[in-house]
Amino acid sequence: MKYQHGFTLMELMITVVIVGILSSIAIPQYQSYLLKSYRSEGMTELLDIMRSQENYFSNSYTYTIDFTHLGRATTPYITTSGKYSISAATCSGSLDLTQCVFLTASPLGSQISDGPLTLDSQGNKTRNGVNRWK
Repeated sequence: MKYQHGFTLMELMITVVIVGILSSIAIPQYQSYLLKSYRSEGMTELLDIMRSQENYFSNSYTYTIDFTHLGRATTPYITTSGKYSISAATCSGSLDLTQCVFLTASPLGSQISDGPLTLDSQGNKTRNGVNRWK
């Protein structure tokens, strides 16, 4: 008697269904992980630019909206991964650049769904308009 080796169509279809179910769970989790990892890069870059702003302030007694004064190549500054464009402006209200600077990291490309990150020289942080960076 001759035995055949291999998979039946039913076994193959069950395997395809299992892989599909696992993919439908894993891919959204991975995309969420990528958003968070690029967000941490945006936060780190904002903090680094704010540190540069504070150094500039200690020498000039004013903040700047021109990043070339801070040793950055361009204004707005694009992060290393290209996921955020960081710009500076005066804080809202009647404060000028001698009192407060407002940094905004606007998301680019696949990061757009995450929303903007902001930081001002008074320590206020927001992500997508909410007072937190988590």
